[in-house]
Amino acid sequence: MKKVKLSALMFFFGLSMVQNVSAREFADIYVDCGLGAMIAPKTPVVAAVTNVTWDLGTTAMSSNYSSPESCKGGSAKTAAFINDSYAPIENELARGEGDYLTAMMTTAGCDEAAQPALSSAVRKDFADRVASTDYAHETGFQHAEGLYNILQNQINNNFSKVCSVDFKS
Repeated sequence: MKKVKLSALMFFFGLSMVQNVSAREFADIYVDCGLGAMIAPKTPVVAAVTNVTWDLGTTAMSSNYSSPESCKGGSAKTAAFINDSYAPIENELARGEGDYLTAMMTTAGCDEAAQPALSSAVRKDFADRVASTDYAHETGFQHAEGLYNILQNQINNNFSKVCSVDFKS
């Protein structure tokens, strides 16, 4: 009897997974989700080929099921990256260059050619923020959120044509 109940439970669990996966077209999953979407957010063919080549689409399918919101765009990925890497990004903003700063703009889907101008604009706004009296009393999360908001504002107002992540949604 226990085996029957366990089998039925597994069947319904599997069925629920299939319904969630089928809500989105398979082609969209391979382009919008997984490793391919992170590596090539602006090149659907490369994203799909990467997903299939790397792990036969397993990461794409699992991210579609476990965190479908991550497949809608990179703003959540950008926010997570800023939060997780705030200290090195802060140091590199002070210097004006660095791998974390470049990675932040890459996760936002910004063209490589536009990154120096975006970096400069973010750096100026960030310097103004750090100079404010409130900055010293904020938490680490508030610092990261402030940097995310600066990046979001710059992309929405000045760089929307060269950055693929939609921060407006």
